[in-house]
Amino acid sequence: MGMTSGAGRRSGYLWRRIASLPVVLAILVPAGCSVVERPASHRLREGIARIRAAGEPLTFEELRAGQSAGEGVDAASDYRAAATLLADLDSGPLFDLVKAYRAATRTCPPVPPSTEVRERALRMLAESQPALDLIDRAARDEACHYALNLETGDFPPFHLFRTAGGLLSLRTLEFAFAGAVDRAAASLISELRMLRVFETEPVLIAYLVRLAAWERASADLPAVLGAETLSEASLGDLDEALRRAEAPYLLKRTIEGERVWEMNQLAASLGPDWPDGELQSASAKRRPFWERRRLLRQASDYVAVTAAMTHAAGEPWPQVFGAMPAAFRIPKMFSPDMSADLASSLPMERAGQALAATRAGRVAIAVERYRRRQGTLPASLTDLASLLPADPFTGHDLLYQRADDRFVVSSVGPVRAADARAVDERGRPQGISVCLLRPGR
Repeated sequence: MGMTSGAGRRSGYLWRRIASLPVVLAILVPAGCSVVERPASHRLREGIARIRAAGEPLTFEELRAGQSAGEGVDAASDYRAAATLLADLDSGPLFDLVKAYRAATRTCPPVPPSTEVRERALRMLAESQPALDLIDRAARDEACHYALNLETGDFPPFHLFRTAGGLLSLRTLEFAFAGAVDRAAASLISELRMLRVFETEPVLIAYLVRLAAWERASADLPAVLGAETLSEASLGDLDEALRRAEAPYLLKRTIEGERVWEMNQLAASLGPDWPDGELQSASAKRRPFWERRRLLRQASDYVAVTAAMTHAAGEPWPQVFGAMPAAFRIPKMFSPDMSADLASSLPMERAGQALAATRAGRVAIAVERYRRRQGTLPASLTDLASLLPADPFTGHDLLYQRADDRFVVSSVGPVRAADARAVDERGRPQGISVCLLRPGR
């Protein structure tokens, strides 16, 4: 009996120990995970501290710092009102008309579109005049603070600004064909000034929309520079608008804005586990312990890679082309696929080409000013004897080529072309070709 009783006591004790295992595991496993989480959490905290020490934004309020005080005091309200007026406009016929006008500018001298096409264009422009008036008025305002509501993700109707840009292009080209060249220049300046809509809160989607609008405005530049004689005032205003369109710090601010947006999402996802009180979301629930380590590691990797990208984006052209890919070779980035996706989403070459077209326009204005003084085109850009904007792909002078009826200013572009008349792999010119309607001038 004694032995049986002892065996029973040992069996009962064993079963009690087994029964207590879930409780012990419930205590020890999260504690163990907490120990494992600490390096990732510490690395994330250090990354956030470095961002803060560099004076870069961590919150939406910091991202908007230095912008205008708010609605009603700048161009934003007029741009919003114009977009509302264009909500019912069918953009299909509009862009068909723009395409027809663009085709007409490709010959030298340009051949105007058909009478039927121009009549349809004039009707559409007349119907859209109230919206165009608002856009022109907004272009004259110095400040533009167009909030994108990043906190809610409620972005503005970007397609309406594409429609607005199409109308401005159509008007610019029609004025050029009509010989109203100063009005064409003013219309193109309105196109360039509307780029500010996408600069207040720069995130990747806004940057891409702005890039498309920038390319469209650059495509209208040759028609304006080659149509009759621009006044000196229009040349100066256009040169200034092109200079402002470069927005040299926008790429860096875009990456900072994307990081602010993403870090706020990560902080909301991790809730109390986010190691920085300023971004913590009090309403978020604590994630299961088996997810926290992965999420913290991904967050710290994201902070590390975007820090490198921000630094790379602050490099001057063309160094940024080499610095940006290097930023994606940081160890422990999310995964090779995610790293490649992020790298390909930054259209560095397109941004370089848009910048090159803008700078080519400014050089073309300098060439035109020389022609007016000397009565002939310069033999080379060195004849201009002035400081000219450089090719963003090389850091050296843009390419220049003259002929009897035109001159070309271009970049080597991503194809590294040596011929000023070269095009890229999609057949797009690398700069601008200006047709002189009266070559003997």
